[in-house]
Amino acid sequence: MCDFFRISAGDQGKLDSLSERLRRLVVGAMNYNALIQPGRTLVFKLYMGQKWQYPRLTDLTTLNGLLTSKEGLEPFEELSMTSTVEPGSAYPPQYFDQDQQVVDTGVRYLLLTPDGATDKDVESKHPNDGPRAKLYNALELSFPTQFDVFRDTKRSIREYLGRKPVKPWIPRTVERENAWSGHHHPVVEIKPGKAPAGAKKAVIIAMHWFQAGGAERWALETVKLVKQAGLYPIVITDRDGHQPWITRPEFDDALLLPLTAPLQERPGDAPLLRALFEHFDIKGILIHHCQWMYDRAWWVKKYFPRTKIVDSLHIVEYFFRGGYPHESAIRDQWIDLHHVISPQLRHWLVDIHHLDAKKVIVAPLVGLTVDSEKAKFKPRDTGKPLTVAFVGRMVRQKRPEAFILTAHALQRAYPGKFRFIMQGNGDMDIFADTLIKRYNLGKVLERRSMKVPVAKTYEDADVLLVSSINEGITLTTIEALSAGIPVISADVGSQSTLVPKQGLLRRMTSKMVHDAKSALAHLANSEDERKRLWTAEENRLEKFSQLESADALFARMLKGWNK
Repeated sequence: MCDFFRISAGDQGKLDSLSERLRRLVVGAMNYNALIQPGRTLVFKLYMGQKWQYPRLTDLTTLNGLLTSKEGLEPFEELSMTSTVEPGSAYPPQYFDQDQQVVDTGVRYLLLTPDGATDKDVESKHPNDGPRAKLYNALELSFPTQFDVFRDTKRSIREYLGRKPVKPWIPRTVERENAWSGHHHPVVEIKPGKAPAGAKKAVIIAMHWFQAGGAERWALETVKLVKQAGLYPIVITDRDGHQPWITRPEFDDALLLPLTAPLQERPGDAPLLRALFEHFDIKGILIHHCQWMYDRAWWVKKYFPRTKIVDSLHIVEYFFRGGYPHESAIRDQWIDLHHVISPQLRHWLVDIHHLDAKKVIVAPLVGLTVDSEKAKFKPRDTGKPLTVAFVGRMVRQKRPEAFILTAHALQRAYPGKFRFIMQGNGDMDIFADTLIKRYNLGKVLERRSMKVPVAKTYEDADVLLVSSINEGITLTTIEALSAGIPVISADVGSQSTLVPKQGLLRRMTSKMVHDAKSALAHLANSEDERKRLWTAEENRLEKFSQLESADALFARMLKGWNK
Protein backbone atom coordinates (compact mmCIF):
# COMPACT_ATOMS: atom_id res chain seq x y z
CA MET A 1 0.00 0.00 0.00
CA CYS A 2 1.24 3.49 -0.84
CA ASP A 3 0.82 5.69 2.25
CA PHE A 4 1.47 9.44 2.42
CA PHE A 5 2.13 9.82 6.13
CA ARG A 6 4.52 8.87 8.89
CA ILE A 7 3.56 7.84 12.41
CA SER A 8 5.68 6.86 15.41
CA ALA A 9 6.49 3.24 16.21
CA GLY A 10 4.22 3.41 19.27
CA ASP A 11 1.31 4.75 17.27
CA GLN A 12 1.94 2.19 14.55
CA GLY A 13 1.28 -0.50 17.12
CA LYS A 14 -2.02 1.17 18.04
CA LEU A 15 -3.03 1.29 14.39
CA ASP A 16 -2.10 -2.34 13.80
CA SER A 17 -4.12 -3.46 16.84
CA LEU A 18 -7.37 -2.40 15.15
CA SER A 19 -9.44 -4.87 13.18
CA GLU A 20 -8.53 -4.90 9.48
CA ARG A 21 -11.73 -3.07 8.54
CA LEU A 22 -11.19 -0.30 11.09
CA ARG A 23 -7.50 -0.05 10.23
CA ARG A 24 -8.21 0.45 6.54
CA LEU A 25 -10.86 3.08 7.28
CA VAL A 26 -8.45 5.00 9.51
CA VAL A 27 -5.56 4.71 7.04
CA GLY A 28 -7.87 5.98 4.30
CA ALA A 29 -8.76 9.04 6.39
CA MET A 30 -5.09 9.65 7.18
CA ASN A 31 -4.08 9.43 3.53
CA TYR A 32 -6.85 11.83 2.54
CA ASN A 33 -5.69 14.43 5.07
CA ALA A 34 -2.01 13.86 4.31
CA LEU A 35 -2.58 14.44 0.59
CA ILE A 36 -4.44 17.74 0.94
CA GLN A 37 -2.50 19.04 3.98
CA PRO A 38 1.14 18.42 2.97
CA GLY A 39 3.75 18.55 5.71
CA ARG A 40 1.28 18.99 8.56
CA THR A 41 1.21 16.98 11.75
CA LEU A 42 -2.33 16.06 12.76
CA VAL A 43 -3.79 14.24 15.75
CA PHE A 44 -6.44 11.61 15.02
CA LYS A 45 -8.87 10.80 17.81
CA LEU A 46 -10.79 7.59 17.21
CA TYR A 47 -14.29 7.18 18.61
CA MET A 48 -16.49 4.10 18.52
CA GLY A 49 -19.99 5.02 17.45
CA GLN A 50 -23.17 2.97 17.47
CA LYS A 51 -24.28 0.34 14.97
CA TRP A 52 -26.97 2.73 13.74
CA GLN A 53 -24.40 5.34 12.71
CA TYR A 54 -22.11 5.37 9.69
CA PRO A 55 -18.35 6.09 9.86
CA ARG A 56 -17.36 9.74 9.47
CA LEU A 57 -13.87 9.93 7.97
CA THR A 58 -13.30 13.06 5.84
CA ASP A 59 -16.25 15.42 6.27
CA LEU A 60 -16.56 18.60 8.34
CA THR A 61 -17.63 16.72 11.48
CA THR A 62 -14.10 15.29 11.60
CA LEU A 63 -12.84 18.85 12.11
CA ASN A 64 -15.37 20.13 14.64
CA GLY A 65 -16.11 16.94 16.56
CA LEU A 66 -19.84 17.51 16.16
CA LEU A 67 -20.69 13.79 16.34
CA THR A 68 -17.94 12.77 18.77
CA SER A 69 -16.31 15.07 21.32
CA LYS A 70 -19.23 17.51 21.34
CA GLU A 71 -21.53 14.57 22.04
CA GLY A 72 -19.49 13.74 25.14
CA LEU A 73 -17.82 10.65 23.67
CA GLU A 74 -14.37 9.60 24.80
CA PRO A 75 -11.82 8.46 22.21
CA PHE A 76 -10.72 4.84 22.49
CA GLU A 77 -7.45 5.62 20.71
CA GLU A 78 -5.33 8.61 19.73
CA LEU A 79 -2.72 8.69 16.97
CA SER A 80 -0.38 11.34 15.59
CA MET A 81 0.43 11.52 11.88
CA THR A 82 2.76 13.69 9.82
CA SER A 83 2.16 14.13 6.11
CA THR A 84 5.16 13.19 3.96
CA VAL A 85 3.71 14.80 0.82
CA GLU A 86 5.82 17.09 -1.36
CA PRO A 87 3.21 19.42 -2.87
CA GLY A 88 3.21 20.40 -6.51
CA SER A 89 0.86 23.36 -6.01
CA ALA A 90 -0.57 25.49 -3.22
CA TYR A 91 -2.56 23.75 -0.45
CA PRO A 92 -3.80 26.38 2.02
CA PRO A 93 -3.93 25.09 5.60
CA GLN A 94 -7.38 26.67 6.02
CA TYR A 95 -10.49 24.54 5.62
CA PHE A 96 -13.61 25.84 3.96
CA ASP A 97 -17.27 24.95 3.93
CA GLN A 98 -18.17 26.50 0.58
CA ASP A 99 -16.97 30.10 1.09
CA GLN A 100 -16.90 29.97 4.89
CA GLN A 101 -13.61 29.24 6.63
CA VAL A 102 -13.74 26.45 9.21
CA VAL A 103 -11.60 26.47 12.34
CA ASP A 104 -8.93 23.78 12.17
CA THR A 105 -7.24 22.90 15.47
CA GLY A 106 -5.05 20.19 13.99
CA VAL A 107 -7.26 17.43 15.41
CA ARG A 108 -9.34 14.98 13.35
CA TYR A 109 -12.26 13.34 15.12
CA LEU A 110 -13.04 10.05 13.38
CA LEU A 111 -16.29 8.27 14.14
CA LEU A 112 -16.00 4.52 13.57
CA THR A 113 -18.58 1.78 13.91
CA PRO A 114 -18.57 -1.82 15.20
CA ASP A 115 -17.46 -4.47 12.72
CA GLY A 116 -20.80 -6.26 12.92
CA ALA A 117 -22.85 -3.17 12.04
CA THR A 118 -25.14 -3.33 9.00
CA ASP A 119 -27.37 -1.03 6.97
CA LYS A 120 -30.30 -2.66 8.70
CA ASP A 121 -29.03 -1.28 12.04
CA VAL A 122 -28.99 2.24 10.58
CA GLU A 123 -32.44 1.90 9.04
CA SER A 124 -33.97 0.55 12.27
CA LYS A 125 -32.77 3.63 14.15
CA HIS A 126 -33.97 6.08 11.50
CA PRO A 127 -37.23 4.60 10.23
CA ASN A 128 -39.26 6.52 7.72
CA ASP A 129 -42.21 6.75 10.08
CA GLY A 130 -43.84 10.09 9.30
CA PRO A 131 -47.63 10.16 8.73
CA ARG A 132 -47.30 9.83 4.96
CA ALA A 133 -44.79 7.00 5.27
CA LYS A 134 -46.99 5.17 7.79
CA LEU A 135 -49.94 5.41 5.43
CA TYR A 136 -47.85 4.26 2.48
CA ASN A 137 -46.41 1.31 4.43
CA ALA A 138 -49.85 0.31 5.77
CA LEU A 139 -51.39 0.33 2.28
CA GLU A 140 -48.47 -1.58 0.81
CA LEU A 141 -48.62 -4.24 3.53
CA SER A 142 -52.41 -4.56 3.48
CA PHE A 143 -52.96 -4.42 -0.28
CA PRO A 144 -49.60 -5.25 -1.95
CA THR A 145 -51.10 -6.26 -5.30
CA GLN A 146 -53.61 -3.42 -5.61
CA PHE A 147 -51.12 -0.86 -4.36
CA ASP A 148 -48.74 -1.70 -7.19
CA VAL A 149 -51.27 -0.35 -9.70
CA PHE A 150 -50.61 3.10 -8.24
CA ARG A 151 -46.86 2.46 -8.14
CA ASP A 152 -46.74 1.22 -11.73
CA THR A 153 -48.42 4.42 -12.88
CA LYS A 154 -45.65 6.40 -11.18
CA ARG A 155 -43.04 4.20 -12.84
CA SER A 156 -44.55 4.84 -16.26
CA ILE A 157 -44.46 8.60 -15.66
CA ARG A 158 -40.82 8.39 -14.56
CA GLU A 159 -39.94 6.31 -17.62
CA TYR A 160 -41.46 9.01 -19.80
CA LEU A 161 -39.46 11.71 -18.04
CA GLY A 162 -36.29 9.67 -18.43
CA ARG A 163 -36.77 9.66 -22.20
CA LYS A 164 -37.10 13.43 -22.50
CA PRO A 165 -34.12 15.35 -23.92
CA VAL A 166 -31.36 16.15 -21.43
CA LYS A 167 -29.26 19.28 -21.09
CA PRO A 168 -25.48 19.12 -20.63
CA TRP A 169 -24.34 19.58 -17.04
CA ILE A 170 -22.65 22.91 -16.23
CA PRO A 171 -19.75 22.67 -13.76
CA ARG A 172 -18.83 25.24 -11.11
CA THR A 173 -15.72 26.55 -12.82
CA VAL A 174 -13.65 29.48 -11.55
CA GLU A 175 -14.83 31.57 -14.51
CA ARG A 176 -18.48 30.82 -13.83
CA GLU A 177 -18.17 31.57 -10.12
CA ASN A 178 -16.40 34.87 -10.69
CA ALA A 179 -19.06 35.92 -13.20
CA TRP A 180 -21.67 35.65 -10.46
CA SER A 181 -22.34 39.04 -8.87
CA GLY A 182 -23.07 37.49 -5.46
CA HIS A 183 -19.38 36.84 -4.78
CA HIS A 184 -17.67 39.45 -2.59
CA HIS A 185 -14.22 37.99 -3.24
CA PRO A 186 -13.08 36.44 -6.52
CA VAL A 187 -12.26 32.76 -6.60
CA VAL A 188 -8.58 32.20 -7.35
CA GLU A 189 -7.74 29.39 -9.75
CA ILE A 190 -5.25 26.83 -8.43
CA LYS A 191 -3.59 24.95 -11.26
CA PRO A 192 -2.31 21.47 -10.42
CA GLY A 193 1.34 20.60 -10.73
CA LYS A 194 2.66 17.63 -12.67
CA ALA A 195 3.77 14.27 -11.39
CA PRO A 196 7.56 13.83 -11.29
CA ALA A 197 9.32 11.85 -13.98
CA GLY A 198 9.06 8.14 -13.34
CA ALA A 199 5.99 8.48 -11.13
CA LYS A 200 4.01 5.30 -10.55
CA LYS A 201 1.46 4.64 -13.28
CA ALA A 202 -1.99 4.48 -11.73
CA VAL A 203 -5.71 4.20 -12.44
CA ILE A 204 -8.46 5.70 -10.28
CA ILE A 205 -11.36 3.30 -9.68
CA ALA A 206 -14.29 5.39 -8.42
CA MET A 207 -16.81 3.11 -6.69
CA HIS A 208 -20.16 3.56 -4.99
CA TRP A 209 -19.03 1.92 -1.73
CA PHE A 210 -17.12 -1.04 -0.32
CA GLN A 211 -20.20 -3.21 -0.11
CA ALA A 212 -21.93 -6.03 -1.98
CA GLY A 213 -23.82 -5.21 -5.16
CA GLY A 214 -23.77 -5.91 -8.89
CA ALA A 215 -21.87 -2.74 -9.80
CA GLU A 216 -19.46 -3.36 -6.91
CA ARG A 217 -18.72 -6.90 -8.05
CA TRP A 218 -17.69 -5.57 -11.43
CA ALA A 219 -15.74 -2.69 -9.86
CA LEU A 220 -13.86 -5.25 -7.76
CA GLU A 221 -12.99 -7.15 -10.91
CA THR A 222 -11.59 -3.99 -12.51
CA VAL A 223 -9.27 -3.53 -9.52
CA LYS A 224 -7.82 -6.96 -10.34
CA LEU A 225 -7.58 -6.08 -14.03
CA VAL A 226 -5.75 -2.83 -13.24
CA LYS A 227 -3.17 -4.77 -11.22
CA GLN A 228 -2.80 -7.38 -13.96
CA ALA A 229 -2.10 -4.58 -16.44
CA GLY A 230 0.82 -3.45 -14.26
CA LEU A 231 -0.93 -0.30 -13.04
CA TYR A 232 -1.54 0.87 -9.48
CA PRO A 233 -5.17 1.03 -8.29
CA ILE A 234 -6.43 4.09 -6.41
CA VAL A 235 -9.91 3.28 -5.13
CA ILE A 236 -12.27 6.11 -4.14
CA THR A 237 -15.79 5.64 -2.75
CA ASP A 238 -18.38 8.33 -2.03
CA ARG A 239 -21.36 6.58 -0.44
CA ASP A 240 -21.97 6.24 3.32
CA GLY A 241 -21.73 2.68 4.54
CA HIS A 242 -20.02 0.43 7.05
CA GLN A 243 -17.76 -0.64 4.13
CA PRO A 244 -17.49 -4.38 4.91
CA TRP A 245 -15.81 -5.13 1.58
CA ILE A 246 -12.85 -2.87 2.34
CA THR A 247 -11.08 -5.90 3.87
CA ARG A 248 -11.27 -8.01 0.70
CA PRO A 249 -7.89 -9.23 -0.57
CA GLU A 250 -8.47 -7.61 -3.96
CA PHE A 251 -7.89 -4.26 -2.23
CA ASP A 252 -4.54 -5.30 -0.76
CA ASP A 253 -1.70 -3.07 -2.01
CA ALA A 254 -4.12 -0.41 -3.27
CA LEU A 255 -4.64 3.17 -2.13
CA LEU A 256 -8.10 3.20 -0.53
CA LEU A 257 -9.90 6.51 -0.01
CA PRO A 258 -13.41 6.06 1.47
CA LEU A 259 -14.81 9.59 1.38
CA THR A 260 -17.58 11.04 3.50
CA ALA A 261 -18.92 14.33 2.14
CA PRO A 262 -18.88 17.32 2.31
CA LEU A 263 -15.15 17.53 1.70
CA GLN A 264 -12.74 20.45 1.75
CA GLU A 265 -13.30 21.79 -1.74
CA ARG A 266 -13.90 25.21 -3.25
CA PRO A 267 -15.42 26.10 -6.64
CA GLY A 268 -13.08 25.22 -9.48
CA ASP A 269 -10.72 23.14 -7.35
CA ALA A 270 -10.55 19.46 -6.44
CA PRO A 271 -7.65 19.26 -3.97
CA LEU A 272 -7.72 15.47 -3.53
CA LEU A 273 -7.59 14.83 -7.27
CA ARG A 274 -5.01 17.60 -7.60
CA ALA A 275 -2.76 15.86 -5.08
CA LEU A 276 -3.20 12.46 -6.71
CA PHE A 277 -2.31 13.80 -10.17
CA GLU A 278 0.78 15.48 -8.69
CA HIS A 279 2.06 12.18 -7.28
CA PHE A 280 0.94 9.56 -9.79
CA ASP A 281 1.04 9.22 -13.54
CA ILE A 282 -2.71 8.66 -13.74
CA LYS A 283 -3.52 6.97 -17.01
CA GLY A 284 -7.26 6.77 -16.62
CA ILE A 285 -10.35 6.80 -14.42
CA LEU A 286 -12.99 4.08 -14.17
CA ILE A 287 -16.35 5.21 -12.78
CA HIS A 288 -18.68 2.68 -11.16
CA HIS A 289 -21.80 4.53 -9.95
CA CYS A 290 -19.74 7.21 -8.17
CA GLN A 291 -21.40 10.64 -8.16
CA TRP A 292 -18.34 12.35 -6.68
CA MET A 293 -16.23 11.36 -9.67
CA TYR A 294 -18.91 12.24 -12.22
CA ASP A 295 -19.05 15.74 -10.72
CA ARG A 296 -15.28 16.17 -11.13
CA ALA A 297 -14.75 14.61 -14.56
CA TRP A 298 -14.74 18.11 -16.10
CA TRP A 299 -11.87 19.15 -13.80
CA VAL A 300 -9.78 16.18 -14.91
CA LYS A 301 -10.35 16.93 -18.57
CA LYS A 302 -9.59 20.63 -18.11
CA TYR A 303 -6.16 20.06 -16.62
CA PHE A 304 -5.29 16.53 -17.78
CA PRO A 305 -7.10 16.11 -21.12
CA ARG A 306 -5.10 13.01 -22.07
CA THR A 307 -6.39 11.07 -19.07
CA LYS A 308 -9.02 8.60 -20.21
CA ILE A 309 -12.38 8.49 -18.40
CA VAL A 310 -14.56 5.40 -18.77
CA ASP A 311 -17.77 4.66 -16.90
CA SER A 312 -19.69 1.41 -16.46
CA LEU A 313 -23.48 1.50 -16.45
CA HIS A 314 -25.77 -1.31 -15.30
CA ILE A 315 -29.38 -0.15 -15.11
CA VAL A 316 -31.69 2.66 -16.19
CA GLU A 317 -33.38 3.75 -12.97
CA TYR A 318 -36.94 5.03 -12.72
CA PHE A 319 -35.80 7.78 -10.36
CA PHE A 320 -33.82 10.89 -11.28
CA ARG A 321 -34.63 10.60 -15.00
CA GLY A 322 -32.58 7.44 -15.39
CA GLY A 323 -30.20 7.48 -12.42
CA TYR A 324 -26.51 7.03 -13.22
CA PRO A 325 -27.10 6.67 -16.98
CA HIS A 326 -28.63 10.16 -16.83
CA GLU A 327 -25.60 11.46 -14.90
CA SER A 328 -23.39 9.90 -17.54
CA ALA A 329 -25.35 11.32 -20.48
CA ILE A 330 -25.27 14.92 -19.25
CA ARG A 331 -21.48 14.67 -18.73
CA ASP A 332 -20.80 12.90 -22.00
CA GLN A 333 -18.43 15.61 -23.24
CA TRP A 334 -15.89 14.63 -20.56
CA ILE A 335 -16.26 10.84 -20.86
CA ASP A 336 -14.26 8.91 -23.45
CA LEU A 337 -16.18 5.63 -23.33
CA HIS A 338 -19.46 4.44 -21.87
CA HIS A 339 -19.37 0.72 -21.05
CA VAL A 340 -22.88 -0.74 -20.76
CA ILE A 341 -23.81 -4.29 -19.82
CA SER A 342 -26.98 -4.64 -21.89
CA PRO A 343 -28.49 -3.68 -25.27
CA GLN A 344 -31.27 -1.80 -23.44
CA LEU A 345 -28.75 0.65 -21.98
CA ARG A 346 -27.13 1.22 -25.37
CA HIS A 347 -30.57 1.90 -26.87
CA TRP A 348 -31.34 4.39 -24.08
CA LEU A 349 -28.07 6.30 -24.53
CA VAL A 350 -27.72 6.16 -28.33
CA ASP A 351 -31.26 6.01 -29.74
CA ILE A 352 -33.09 8.05 -27.10
CA HIS A 353 -30.42 10.51 -25.95
CA HIS A 354 -28.32 10.56 -29.13
CA LEU A 355 -24.87 9.90 -27.69
CA ASP A 356 -22.19 9.00 -30.21
CA ALA A 357 -22.71 5.29 -30.93
CA LYS A 358 -18.93 4.79 -31.22
CA LYS A 359 -18.57 5.80 -27.55
CA VAL A 360 -21.14 3.32 -26.20
CA ILE A 361 -19.91 -0.28 -26.01
CA VAL A 362 -21.98 -3.29 -24.91
CA ALA A 363 -19.71 -5.70 -23.03
CA PRO A 364 -21.57 -8.25 -20.89
CA LEU A 365 -20.51 -9.40 -17.44
CA VAL A 366 -20.53 -13.02 -18.61
CA GLY A 367 -17.95 -15.03 -16.72
CA LEU A 368 -17.76 -12.57 -13.82
CA THR A 369 -19.01 -15.07 -11.23
CA VAL A 370 -19.45 -18.33 -13.16
CA ASP A 371 -18.19 -20.26 -16.18
CA SER A 372 -21.20 -20.40 -18.50
CA GLU A 373 -19.32 -22.42 -21.14
CA LYS A 374 -19.53 -25.57 -18.99
CA ALA A 375 -23.26 -25.27 -18.28
CA LYS A 376 -25.39 -28.41 -18.34
CA PHE A 377 -29.10 -28.79 -17.67
CA LYS A 378 -29.82 -29.97 -14.11
CA PRO A 379 -32.61 -32.57 -14.06
CA ARG A 380 -34.92 -32.72 -11.07
CA ASP A 381 -36.67 -35.45 -9.14
CA THR A 382 -40.22 -35.10 -10.45
CA GLY A 383 -41.50 -36.96 -7.41
CA LYS A 384 -40.59 -33.97 -5.25
CA PRO A 385 -42.00 -30.41 -5.20
CA LEU A 386 -40.63 -27.97 -7.78
CA THR A 387 -38.28 -25.61 -5.92
CA VAL A 388 -38.48 -21.95 -6.95
CA ALA A 389 -35.72 -19.55 -5.84
CA PHE A 390 -35.38 -15.82 -5.26
CA VAL A 391 -31.80 -14.54 -5.01
CA GLY A 392 -31.17 -10.86 -4.29
CA ARG A 393 -31.33 -8.08 -1.77
CA MET A 394 -34.58 -7.58 0.13
CA VAL A 395 -35.13 -4.12 -1.31
CA ARG A 396 -37.86 -2.35 -3.25
CA GLN A 397 -36.14 -2.85 -6.63
CA LYS A 398 -36.17 -6.65 -6.23
CA ARG A 399 -39.89 -6.66 -5.25
CA PRO A 400 -39.78 -9.57 -2.75
CA GLU A 401 -43.52 -9.25 -2.09
CA ALA A 402 -44.24 -10.34 -5.68
CA PHE A 403 -42.28 -13.53 -5.10
CA ILE A 404 -44.16 -14.16 -1.83
CA LEU A 405 -47.52 -13.49 -3.50
CA THR A 406 -46.57 -15.97 -6.23
CA ALA A 407 -45.72 -18.55 -3.58
CA HIS A 408 -49.06 -17.89 -1.87
CA ALA A 409 -51.00 -18.29 -5.14
CA LEU A 410 -49.23 -21.55 -6.02
CA GLN A 411 -49.55 -23.02 -2.53
CA ARG A 412 -53.26 -22.22 -2.48
CA ALA A 413 -53.91 -23.68 -5.95
CA TYR A 414 -51.47 -26.62 -5.85
CA PRO A 415 -50.72 -27.50 -2.20
CA GLY A 416 -47.64 -29.65 -1.80
CA LYS A 417 -46.41 -29.24 -5.38
CA PHE A 418 -44.01 -26.34 -4.78
CA ARG A 419 -41.23 -25.32 -2.42
CA PHE A 420 -39.62 -21.85 -2.24
CA ILE A 421 -36.25 -20.38 -1.22
CA MET A 422 -35.68 -16.65 -0.65
CA GLN A 423 -32.01 -15.77 -0.30
CA GLY A 424 -30.95 -12.27 0.64
CA ASN A 425 -31.35 -9.53 3.22
CA GLY A 426 -32.19 -5.85 3.16
CA ASP A 427 -34.46 -3.11 4.43
CA MET A 428 -37.59 -5.10 3.48
CA ASP A 429 -36.76 -8.06 5.71
CA ILE A 430 -39.48 -7.29 8.26
CA PHE A 431 -42.00 -6.57 5.50
CA ALA A 432 -41.20 -9.90 3.82
CA ASP A 433 -41.36 -11.86 7.08
CA THR A 434 -44.74 -10.29 7.86
CA LEU A 435 -46.19 -11.38 4.51
CA ILE A 436 -44.76 -14.89 4.85
CA LYS A 437 -46.39 -15.23 8.25
CA ARG A 438 -49.69 -13.73 7.05
CA TYR A 439 -49.98 -16.24 4.21
CA ASN A 440 -48.83 -19.14 6.41
CA LEU A 441 -45.92 -19.99 4.10
CA GLY A 442 -43.40 -20.87 6.81
CA LYS A 443 -43.47 -24.60 6.03
CA VAL A 444 -42.91 -24.23 2.28
CA LEU A 445 -40.80 -21.06 2.04
CA GLU A 446 -37.26 -21.01 3.42
CA ARG A 447 -35.44 -17.74 4.14
CA ARG A 448 -31.67 -17.82 3.64
CA SER A 449 -29.13 -15.12 4.38
CA MET A 450 -26.25 -14.29 2.05
CA LYS A 451 -23.96 -16.17 4.44
CA VAL A 452 -25.17 -19.32 2.66
CA PRO A 453 -23.23 -19.78 -0.61
CA VAL A 454 -25.43 -18.76 -3.54
CA ALA A 455 -24.25 -21.86 -5.38
CA LYS A 456 -26.01 -23.96 -2.72
CA THR A 457 -29.32 -22.23 -3.49
CA TYR A 458 -28.95 -22.87 -7.24
CA GLU A 459 -28.08 -26.49 -6.42
CA ASP A 460 -31.29 -26.84 -4.39
CA ALA A 461 -33.52 -24.96 -6.86
CA ASP A 462 -35.26 -26.00 -10.08
CA VAL A 463 -36.25 -22.53 -11.34
CA LEU A 464 -35.11 -18.97 -10.60
CA LEU A 465 -37.86 -16.34 -10.42
CA VAL A 466 -36.70 -12.76 -11.01
CA SER A 467 -39.49 -10.59 -9.61
CA SER A 468 -37.71 -7.21 -9.84
CA ILE A 469 -39.47 -4.03 -10.89
CA ASN A 470 -36.31 -2.94 -12.70
CA GLU A 471 -33.04 -4.52 -13.82
CA GLY A 472 -30.38 -4.40 -16.47
CA ILE A 473 -29.39 -8.01 -17.06
CA THR A 474 -29.14 -9.70 -13.69
CA LEU A 475 -26.02 -11.62 -12.74
CA THR A 476 -28.39 -14.06 -11.03
CA THR A 477 -29.91 -14.94 -14.42
CA ILE A 478 -26.46 -15.80 -15.78
CA GLU A 479 -25.59 -17.70 -12.61
CA ALA A 480 -28.81 -19.73 -12.66
CA LEU A 481 -28.45 -20.69 -16.32
CA SER A 482 -24.84 -21.65 -15.71
CA ALA A 483 -26.01 -23.82 -12.81
CA GLY A 484 -28.39 -25.64 -15.15
CA ILE A 485 -31.75 -24.21 -14.10
CA PRO A 486 -34.13 -22.05 -16.17
CA VAL A 487 -35.25 -18.53 -15.34
CA ILE A 488 -38.62 -16.85 -15.49
CA SER A 489 -38.50 -13.11 -15.09
CA ALA A 490 -40.53 -9.93 -15.02
CA ASP A 491 -40.16 -8.31 -18.44
CA VAL A 492 -38.06 -5.40 -17.23
CA GLY A 493 -34.80 -3.78 -18.30
CA SER A 494 -32.90 -6.02 -20.70
CA GLN A 495 -33.97 -9.35 -19.24
CA SER A 496 -35.52 -10.23 -22.62
CA THR A 497 -31.98 -10.43 -23.99
CA LEU A 498 -31.62 -13.79 -22.23
CA VAL A 499 -35.18 -14.80 -21.33
CA PRO A 500 -37.51 -15.69 -24.25
CA LYS A 501 -41.17 -14.77 -24.45
CA GLN A 502 -42.37 -17.93 -22.71
CA GLY A 503 -40.28 -17.05 -19.67
CA LEU A 504 -41.25 -13.38 -19.43
CA LEU A 505 -43.90 -12.00 -17.06
CA ARG A 506 -45.83 -8.75 -17.27
CA ARG A 507 -44.43 -6.05 -14.98
CA MET A 508 -47.37 -5.01 -12.77
CA THR A 509 -47.49 -7.17 -9.64
CA SER A 510 -50.99 -8.60 -10.13
CA LYS A 511 -50.20 -9.55 -13.73
CA MET A 512 -46.73 -10.81 -12.84
CA VAL A 513 -48.14 -13.12 -10.15
CA HIS A 514 -50.81 -14.39 -12.56
CA ASP A 515 -48.22 -15.10 -15.28
CA ALA A 516 -45.73 -16.65 -12.85
CA LYS A 517 -48.35 -18.97 -11.39
CA SER A 518 -49.28 -20.22 -14.85
CA ALA A 519 -45.67 -20.58 -16.05
CA LEU A 520 -44.46 -22.39 -12.92
CA ALA A 521 -47.43 -24.76 -12.88
CA HIS A 522 -46.61 -25.62 -16.49
CA LEU A 523 -42.94 -26.26 -15.67
CA ALA A 524 -43.87 -28.38 -12.66
CA ASN A 525 -46.00 -30.62 -14.87
CA SER A 526 -43.53 -30.97 -17.74
CA GLU A 527 -39.85 -31.67 -17.29
CA ASP A 528 -39.47 -31.46 -21.06
CA GLU A 529 -40.81 -27.87 -21.03
CA ARG A 530 -38.45 -26.94 -18.19
CA LYS A 531 -35.50 -28.28 -20.15
CA ARG A 532 -36.75 -26.60 -23.35
CA LEU A 533 -36.90 -23.21 -21.58
CA TRP A 534 -33.40 -23.63 -20.14
CA THR A 535 -32.03 -24.66 -23.56
CA ALA A 536 -33.55 -21.60 -25.22
CA GLU A 537 -32.09 -19.33 -22.54
CA GLU A 538 -28.70 -21.02 -22.62
CA ASN A 539 -28.59 -20.54 -26.41
CA ARG A 540 -29.32 -16.84 -25.92
CA LEU A 541 -26.62 -16.64 -23.25
CA GLU A 542 -24.15 -18.35 -25.57
CA LYS A 543 -24.96 -15.88 -28.36
CA PHE A 544 -24.73 -12.93 -25.94
CA SER A 545 -21.40 -14.30 -24.71
CA GLN A 546 -19.97 -13.98 -28.21
CA LEU A 547 -19.80 -10.23 -27.64
CA GLU A 548 -16.49 -9.12 -26.20
CA SER A 549 -16.85 -9.56 -22.46
CA ALA A 550 -16.36 -6.73 -20.02
CA ASP A 551 -13.26 -8.50 -18.70
CA ALA A 552 -11.72 -8.77 -22.16
CA LEU A 553 -12.63 -5.19 -23.11
CA PHE A 554 -11.09 -3.69 -19.98
CA ALA A 555 -8.02 -5.93 -20.02
CA ARG A 556 -7.30 -4.82 -23.60
CA MET A 557 -8.01 -1.17 -22.77
CA LEU A 558 -5.85 -1.13 -19.63
CA LYS A 559 -2.98 -2.79 -21.45
CA GLY A 560 -3.09 0.09 -23.92
CA TRP A 561 -3.01 2.61 -21.07
CA ASN A 562 0.23 1.13 -19.70
CA LYS A 563 2.47 2.32 -22.49
